Amino acid sequence: MLQRLFCPLSLLTLAVSAAHAASPLDTPRLVGMDNFRDIAGGTSAYATSHDGTLRGAVFYRSNALTPTADDLATLDGLSIEHVFDLRTPSEIASTPDTLPAGARYTNIDIIGNTSSGSNIVDMSFTSAAQALAMMQQTNRAFVNDAGMRRQFSVLFNELASAEGATLFHCTAGKDRTGWAAAVLLSIAGVDDATIMSNYLATNDYTAERVKATLASMPSGMAQIYAPLLGVEASYLQAGLDEVANTYASMDNYLKQGLGLSQATIYVLRGKMVRYSMLPGEAGLRGNAAAGAQLLRQLQDSSLSGTYSAYNYYLQSAIDAGTLGGVESSVGGQVHADAASYLLRQGSMIERAAAPFTDASDLKIGQSRLWSTALVGYLGTERSAQAASSNEHSRGTMIGMTQRFSEQFGGHAGFGYSQGTIGSAGGEADSDLTFVSLGARFAPNGLDHGLFIDADASAGWLDYTSKREIGGGLGTAKGNTHGTLTGANLALGYRLPFGGLVLEPSLGLQGSRLQLNGFAERGSDLAMQVNDVKQTSSTAVTRLKASFAPMALGGWQLLPGVELGYAHALSGHKLESESRLQGLAVAQRAAFANRDQFTGALELVAKQGAMSIGADIAATGGGNSHGVSGSLKASYAF
Repeated sequence: MLQRLFCPLSLLTLAVSAAHAASPLDTPRLVGMDNFRDIAGGTSAYATSHDGTLRGAVFYRSNALTPTADDLATLDGLSIEHVFDLRTPSEIASTPDTLPAGARYTNIDIIGNTSSGSNIVDMSFTSAAQALAMMQQTNRAFVNDAGMRRQFSVLFNELASAEGATLFHCTAGKDRTGWAAAVLLSIAGVDDATIMSNYLATNDYTAERVKATLASMPSGMAQIYAPLLGVEASYLQAGLDEVANTYASMDNYLKQGLGLSQATIYVLRGKMVRYSMLPGEAGLRGNAAAGAQLLRQLQDSSLSGTYSAYNYYLQSAIDAGTLGGVESSVGGQVHADAASYLLRQGSMIERAAAPFTDASDLKIGQSRLWSTALVGYLGTERSAQAASSNEHSRGTMIGMTQRFSEQFGGHAGFGYSQGTIGSAGGEADSDLTFVSLGARFAPNGLDHGLFIDADASAGWLDYTSKREIGGGLGTAKGNTHGTLTGANLALGYRLPFGGLVLEPSLGLQGSRLQLNGFAERGSDLAMQVNDVKQTSSTAVTRLKASFAPMALGGWQLLPGVELGYAHALSGHKLESESRLQGLAVAQRAAFANRDQFTGALELVAKQGAMSIGADIAATGGGNSHGVSGSLKASYAF
């Protein structure tokens, strides 16, 4: 029975949501080709398992192509690019095809290569029972005849490779064509009752012609040959039962009997079926939801229904019932995380120079040569909007500070910073080369009282990325460059208390990132990443405390602590925007905290003009946390 055949195939669930609306079809009826129709359905497209719907205008089935002039004009408007004729040479000679404009013709003689001797075009009968039995045996031969299987294998491989709308047909469009259509519909996941209904629709499409043909025959002959002119459920059922008896399942028939690869089966299904919802998509949020939507929309791109990694992945995901995490990696969240990280690099540069900028311990006209090396880590935990991310940074900076007067000191430096950002299967590396300038002015002298700090930096950025997309979709790689500028303005007060110096300050930091757009490569799902032009501004308050020096041998130890709070005024939530196959996708960065808190410990050892030191800091806020540290050395002259 049909259920015996389709149960193995329908490990794809055959139950279709009742709420799933079928797509309307408007396939024309042709006078000279009365059995011409779209295998997708009659007036509406068939539903398939897993909330799918057959696409119209992919595969047409028909009887011999003998169109009237009006029929031909109609066919020309359907943009049919391939015609596969399943007839024997003698059938073709008797009734040659009239092809639609631009269509490529291929003959695949299904029964001319028979090894069993079955021939449905050259037989005589003495009873209707013989005719009926022959039709049933022919459908069995589609399964058990090695020659016919080879030809059907050629047909399905050709259908998979063909681009554009395709038509296949035999003489009556019901037996060889009917079997091919039934196999295609089973690949698509159409339920068994609908497949049988499609097969039996031949009787409706050809009713007038069959009636006229039988009327032209003597009554005895008409009774004998009537079974040959139409179809009965037992014909198709005979073939389906042969599949079940010989191969146990349609899937085995396709792979073992016809030798079709899984990739070819998936290409055929991708051509025919569009799924309105992908596995698990309904429960996704944020970046994962945007990624799943992109995967679903790609069904309408050139990647679908072809021998692409995407098509194989998608059809495998349908069978497995899971997108396998690709929904999180496909949209390129790492590019948003990298942009977020880079916009916060201005504060790192400012922090690298900070111990040497006040010039308060220098004499007028004295200078200090200094260097510092920093490392840092920041992790942002998974949220409903984005996958977890991590940021690793390391850099070095050298510079000079000079005290020009009692009230004024300035500094300049240049450095290099390397960052590695990881998230959602991706990793981005940024190499930043920068220069920094700054000054401090204190009306009452740099040693005490009110002061103003001003800093600015500018850098050149090289950016590379790679994304392991998963699901057999490969690695997408890209590179580009850009610029990063920043500025800081702070108002503070230096307040000595005997052996303690307090230095509270309040300021504004701003950063501007311009990262050129670029094209990824190396995967079906490599994207065109848009330019990033983003500005962020942050209010920052700090409290520094420096303690009296402690003697240790010939050195002086100077401990200090710092507490900081930063409140983002803008730019704390970033998105990257990309395009893939003409489709847009936006991804949010994992870091989205408006408030960040910092605590740091510092220890400097000083001997004469030489000083060396180190600090360690912890940062936290929202769903992000991190640590950083630095080593520094300076020489005053």
